[in-house]
Amino acid sequence: MTDATATVGTCLRVHGPMTADEVEALTRHWHALDTRIRSFDAHDVRLDLYVKDRDTKSQHLTLDAKITGLPNLVATTSEADFDHALNVVRDEMMRLIGDAKETHRPRKTTRFRSA
Repeated sequence: MTDATATVGTCLRVHGPMTADEVEALTRHWHALDTRIRSFDAHDVRLDLYVKDRDTKSQHLTLDAKITGLPNLVATTSEADFDHALNVVRDEMMRLIGDAKETHRPRKTTRFRSA
């Protein structure tokens, strides 16, 4: 049996004030993040979006990614505009995942032949 490929739609959990329609729109808008996580199985990825004090001066968003085989990855912002804040944490998470994949990629062992 083959496991499902990880996508934002299958792996994202929202903690805070967002309607179901907003979450659905967000999963479509964050399709670029899908390209970073689709190399993993869905059960190996958990994305948690924490929204605190939405639409206030003290608004804070945190996107926490737990991906098997990689360290815990966290992107945060205190941007005042909610849509912009969502883009900031998405873009930062894409960068963090790309860096972590590069750092934790299995290295090829090269054997040198004797002359």
